[in-house]
Amino acid sequence: MEFSDLYKQSNAALAKFSPDGQYIAVAVEHRLIVRDSENPKRIHRVFGTTYSAPFIQEVAWSDDSQLVLTASYASNRVDVWSIEDETWRCAITDEVARIERALWAPDSRHVLTFGELDLRLSIWALEPDAERRFIQYPKVAAGVSFHPDGTYMAVAQRHDYHDYIGIYDTQDWRLVREVALDTIDVSGLTWSPDGLHIAAWDMSANFCAVVVNVAGLVKRQLQPEDAGLGVRSCAWGPSGQLLALGGHDRAVRVLSHVTWRPIATLTHRATVGGDADVFEEVEVGQSLANQAKAAVAATQQARQHTRFDLVATPAQIRTVVTGDVHRGEARGGVSVVAFNAEGTLLATVCDAMPNALWVWRTSDLRLVAVVQTLRPIRACQWSPVEPILAFVTGTPTVYLWKQDHGCHLYEVPSATVAATELRWNPNGDGMVILSKGLFSLAFITD
Repeated sequence: MEFSDLYKQSNAALAKFSPDGQYIAVAVEHRLIVRDSENPKRIHRVFGTTYSAPFIQEVAWSDDSQLVLTASYASNRVDVWSIEDETWRCAITDEVARIERALWAPDSRHVLTFGELDLRLSIWALEPDAERRFIQYPKVAAGVSFHPDGTYMAVAQRHDYHDYIGIYDTQDWRLVREVALDTIDVSGLTWSPDGLHIAAWDMSANFCAVVVNVAGLVKRQLQPEDAGLGVRSCAWGPSGQLLALGGHDRAVRVLSHVTWRPIATLTHRATVGGDADVFEEVEVGQSLANQAKAAVAATQQARQHTRFDLVATPAQIRTVVTGDVHRGEARGGVSVVAFNAEGTLLATVCDAMPNALWVWRTSDLRLVAVVQTLRPIRACQWSPVEPILAFVTGTPTVYLWKQDHGCHLYEVPSATVAATELRWNPNGDGMVILSKGLFSLAFITD
């Protein structure tokens, strides 16, 4: 793996690759800088905004990679910029309600903005003198989800004291179907990759997941009595035939498209046995018995050289309690649920075991590997083209796991970088590694 030089950025969450993988846009205070993703020294565009602090709060690419929007919610303003035409620009402000979120429609010619207090969803066409359309009572927290071909939009809404899913035609933005939900306060929804179903889930205090088909029929409402708190994370398999629900009870329930009932419950236990591979990160030059001391001695100022050892099972996984249990702040749920591009593997992270990354095989829903690191895992993501899982832990190191190849680690040239986030380029050639105020592009060379 090769790394580029370090470049400035103000907010790691706003570093975004264009969908075609050609550019990467980063925010540097009030400026948006668009760089070449293969040669970041080459700056393609610099867009200067008039936002006041906290400056740029949102960056989003259009699906055709020709336009990019920036937003300052504090300034109640959204700007749209053209990558090719420097003279073209569009500014959006809402005179009725402060904008709380902005995103693109799949056609790359409409921008959607949510108003405060869940009052309305505004649909802005970029053509001159085009009529603005509205959708009443959307739930900003739950957001929207688009059909894979972009023809329909699902919106979580609440009116008359009930939750609904509104399905809208994206050609004229008219309501096609409304589905009533038997939920307390729906907090998220997502369309399946095959476009046949929509999954929605309830507030975190109530485990309730609903699967609805495109005809508006509720196929299944899952409310297990032993689940405790609600759904923490949700992911569809790439084929749309599996739905994984990560709960606050350290378990992932995997639903099949045949019955929409759980076909397996993947539990994160403190002891891992069986034939799963368990990889343990240890400091180079120290024995496995001294790994705990190495973790305590690790600092961001001094580079810590480590390696992975394959340990015998049964193996112990370090468990911690996060938050204040007595105040109801304990977060022991499954915060990450992610399928690889082929849908053959499922990666999970449980907050009660923040130093462990779990990988499951979807063909038989068995545990394949557990990777235990010295520091808590800060971010992980599958390659969009290969079964390679990349993750970072707040150190100057990038970790890669690949089935049958084990774990590999690559040190960022600068020891001052504390990598806290990463994102793959959509073409799969590399990724952006982000730390506080800086970023570097990493390129796969093997």
